[in-house]
Amino acid sequence: SEFNFDRLILADVMNTQARSTLKEYDNCIFVSVKMLQQDAATERINAENLSLIITDSFLISFQERKGDVFEPVRERIRKQKKRIRNGGTDYLTFALLDIVVDNYLYVISILGEKIETLEENLLLNPNQNIINEINNYKRELNFLRKSIKPAKEMIFSLEKTESDFITESTYLHFKELEDNISQ
Repeated sequence: SEFNFDRLILADVMNTQARSTLKEYDNCIFVSVKMLQQDAATERINAENLSLIITDSFLISFQERKGDVFEPVRERIRKQKKRIRNGGTDYLTFALLDIVVDNYLYVISILGEKIETLEENLLLNPNQNIINEINNYKRELNFLRKSIKPAKEMIFSLEKTESDFITESTYLHFKELEDNISQ
């Protein structure tokens, strides 16, 4: 209520199971996206919801879990990097989403390496355990697809939105983000 946001925004923030989305309001843009990371203990891919509320003078972010995935952005701010300090909330949004997309690429590369190893093992010693692993990887790939495709749609919408909260120069960065997520 302090920021005079639409009451549906809080409901969207709390709905961590929702698809990645972009919603425009009179006084802000709401963005929700799935962040992917590999759990070191289980080696399974986990999704966490990230919600961003973008206004002309501040950016509010909500994460499900405490983590340091955005430490590179914090470090750029601490080191007084001009672009991140002077770029505005729209550029900061780009920087955060860029890390999310970079993590997509990282998780996909890890999964790719595992599949290559599995393929080598299959050729050397075919057995039922390998078939079970193949099925597990198929589930992981489907999970990735269900997380990344809506994020891609949201980023494409963000790049095409005509909002006062996004400057012309930042649209170029969102275009770069489109290219990365398409990869």
